[in-house]
Amino acid sequence: MSQPLDFPTCYVCRSIELELVRNEEFGPMTLCAECGYSWIATYEDLGSSTTETIAS
Repeated sequence: MSQPLDFPTCYVCRSIELELVRNEEFGPMTLCAECGYSWIATYEDLGSSTTETIAS
């Protein structure tokens, strides 16, 4: 039986170093600080201990 993860991880490299960025078109997005992959933020991403960055 699989165990739930304590932290969200990157879908590509499995890093836990994630940042929340705001995108004008897509809204909040999760960005991996390790590989640079980004995706639309989920509820789990928003509720975790991530670093928020506002990109203009």
